[in-house]
Amino acid sequence: MEIDWKLLGAVRERQKTAAQERAARDREAAERSRREADEAAAAWQAQLAAKQCLWQQARDAGRLDVTALRQAQAWSRALDGRIADAARAAQEAWGRHEAHLATLDESRRRLRAAAAELEKARQMQQRSRAQRLRRAELRQDEVAEESSAQRWLLQRRA
Repeated sequence: MEIDWKLLGAVRERQKTAAQERAARDREAAERSRREADEAAAAWQAQLAAKQCLWQQARDAGRLDVTALRQAQAWSRALDGRIADAARAAQEAWGRHEAHLATLDESRRRLRAAAAELEKARQMQQRSRAQRLRRAELRQDEVAEESSAQRWLLQRRA
């Protein structure tokens, strides 16, 4: 069975192109998830800073009466909830980013494999072409030898 190396090369080229496109999409998704994770972490830090600012303002105010202290504590508890939500959102965003990185690594691995398969197909195509050329040369040599032998026999008979 003869392998159509040209067709195999074209198939491998399409596979490599598809792998490149997939890797590019996965890289964009990883970059996007990194930005989202950074934004979630910044939101978490902003909530922490807001709580710190609340208590800093309470300290700077000097004497606090019971009502002001209760208001600060209530606001602090509300900020604690926001901080917990922001921390959870940041963790989830980083988890999604890690998943995108794993997907990107797999896409890159597949791209390397597709590129290697394409290179192997090209090398096999070149080897096949070289073998065909060698066989053609051998046939020409055999025909030339046969022709020489026939001429020699004809000259000897004459």
